[in-house]
Amino acid sequence: MILYKSDCLEIQYHKEYKLIETRWLQFATSNEYRAGLNQYLEAVSRNEVRLWLGDYRLGKVVKLEDQEWAAKDWFTRFLPLSTGIEKMARVQAQDIFSQISSDGMKEKLDIDGLPFQFSEFKYYESAKDWLLEEYR
Repeated sequence: MILYKSDCLEIQYHKEYKLIETRWLQFATSNEYRAGLNQYLEAVSRNEVRLWLGDYRLGKVVKLEDQEWAAKDWFTRFLPLSTGIEKMARVQAQDIFSQISSDGMKEKLDIDGLPFQFSEFKYYESAKDWLLEEYR
């Protein structure tokens, strides 16, 4: 079921797995990026979520001020809502500059202190297999 769709982001919910899947489709302006992350909050607060798959293969560079906003403002609102999440997988961007941007974002967030398992993958299928291993 599609929960949200814009030119740069699609959010789906797979009820049978209690899985949220986010897929960035292109570069997002500051307004689009922040609106998208706020849709993450809506998705996790309105649905029972155990698994999360973030697909950034087509994602682009996130501006530094948006990274700061995400780390200082958004992340503090996301964490209390994420208590039901058990595993989160992230598929890396294909573009090297987007990967560098993503690495910068991870440094700003305390991903080692996450209350769920987090793993990054180069390939979409590997990420999905890891999330759904108990269903196979």
